Amino acid sequence: MTRRGFLAQALGTAWLGASFLERASLRAAQARAQSKKVLPTLFDIEKLGDGAYGAVARGRTILNSNAIIFENANDLLVVDSQAAPSAVYALVAQIRREVTPKPVRYVVLTHLHGDHTQGLPAYRHQASPVSLVASTSTWSRLESTGAARLKSATDAAPKSLANFLEQASKAKNAEERAYWQDMAAQTREFIEEMKTAPVEIPDITIDDHLVIHDRAHEIRIFFRGRGHTAGDLFVYCPEAKVIATGDMLHSFFPYIGDGYPSEWPKTLRLVGELPFEKVAGGHGGMHPTRERLPQQCAYLEELCAVVARAKEKGTPVGQLLDTTPPASLKTLEQGGYGEYLVSQVKKWDYRVHLNTPDEVRTRYVRENLTAVYKNLGRA
Repeated sequence: MTRRGFLAQALGTAWLGASFLERASLRAAQARAQSKKVLPTLFDIEKLGDGAYGAVARGRTILNSNAIIFENANDLLVVDSQAAPSAVYALVAQIRREVTPKPVRYVVLTHLHGDHTQGLPAYRHQASPVSLVASTSTWSRLESTGAARLKSATDAAPKSLANFLEQASKAKNAEERAYWQDMAAQTREFIEEMKTAPVEIPDITIDDHLVIHDRAHEIRIFFRGRGHTAGDLFVYCPEAKVIATGDMLHSFFPYIGDGYPSEWPKTLRLVGELPFEKVAGGHGGMHPTRERLPQQCAYLEELCAVVARAKEKGTPVGQLLDTTPPASLKTLEQGGYGEYLVSQVKKWDYRVHLNTPDEVRTRYVRENLTAVYKNLGRA
């Protein structure tokens, strides 16, 4: 069989339907990933339970999602697919080095955002077949808006690159200059890789739930309601007592830009009825306990209450932001929740490397209030 024939067989319709430039892009990304000289270690992999691992994404200019790995008897189920195919190639190589040589058989998307989906084409480029799983809502939105979302991300990258280069030229010291130059270099790599990258669409959809009965364990994939997006999925292994929550519950401040803030806590509390012990979120470190779930619910509910009162009084969002400092939010102080979020963002998000903890807290509280003001009560 020729190399072209092998790739066509491995990729199936995805390969046959891809353009020449898309195929060249996938070949180039795979070649970079297979070169030990340029392949970085992008994750810290830790064991969460029997047959369950969390791969925490290290800080990058282009934010990657975490990956959660469930080891089946003969293969793997991986949750989420990072921001670019090269990150997926790096992840799979790292899994083979540190966990198991078993092939990836399933990839479950928790939601539609690019840092969780743009790496999908890499899974179509491995020899063994991979089933891509998403909620019906996520599938529908990826099919209708996936190309536009990817274009938006790639169009924004040159502007970011120009800003990073400008910041490097204005740096006050060598450390700052090196940081901005690294940000620029990583952005150039992303632009080069993604300019011809295809959009990959899942081939299995879930309206309510799907159970995989493997000889090693059971894996439950399910939808419980809207929150971070309209179609967030959870992945739960009862034997390992580990649940993958995507961006519904992670170690960063919640992103509410596409969210349903008034519904989010209810959805999380329904999920909290399951007897899991460890939470594997979409960003930041793994949760060794369940304690962050009620803390995030309380934080979201406080944001909604603050915004609802402001709207009743006709307070514009700018005035709300100026009169609601982070210290006024009681839920951030309870149980050290706010301090925990800031420490996780500082540790795992390279983009805030030069920001102080107070700057991080203020920035994300203002972003959260702005998004809740916009999305509160959305249909």
